[in-house]
Amino acid sequence: MLSTTIQRNCARFGHRYYSGSFNSATRVLKLQQDFTPKQLRARFGHRYYSGSFNSATRVLKLQRDFTPKQLRDAYFTAAKLCHPDLNKTKSEDELTDKFLKITEAYEFLQKNKSSEKEEEIDFSNIISKSEEQMYRDACMECLGLDAETVEESKKCVLFRDWLKGKTDAAFTWNRFFMSHGGLAPMVRKRKKLAIGGGEFNGARRRKRGSGRLSR
Repeated sequence: MLSTTIQRNCARFGHRYYSGSFNSATRVLKLQQDFTPKQLRARFGHRYYSGSFNSATRVLKLQRDFTPKQLRDAYFTAAKLCHPDLNKTKSEDELTDKFLKITEAYEFLQKNKSSEKEEEIDFSNIISKSEEQMYRDACMECLGLDAETVEESKKCVLFRDWLKGKTDAAFTWNRFFMSHGGLAPMVRKRKKLAIGGGEFNGARRRKRGSGRLSR
């Protein structure tokens, strides 16, 4: 389920949310109540890349032995070329469709690369501090949202389906993504501090020890 923050902020751009019951929603989408996430996405319109590994690399002009950084850079370049300001020969509808297909190819290859390594790609080592800061500034300046909210939106199936719409709001978001990294991660993962060990407990033990000695 989307967070309240995303629902409130996306509503500003005309994205409506379903207000009916679970049963009525399954009837609308013609699903059984025990549907799987894949069945939901397929029914709702979230497309999976239907091409092959070779066709996906051709779409992004990559060699077969590409690195995660090369994949990311190729996707950024292809996404930018879909922006209306850089492509005057095609309509905005055509450019949006092309951008979404490029995104599907990128995510297909990303998943394939993750499967090879048997672990999810960590983009924290690829995203530079300056790149992340520029993205944060752009989110606030262009969308009026913090970067974390935009990143969370990218992962939402409902939001992605909405991006395929022909509304002015959807075009606004797509144009933003075309210029700012597409639907790829743009914010590094924050390292969690371990509380309850290390220097904190050590200092605490020393203090207690010194207290006992002073008695």
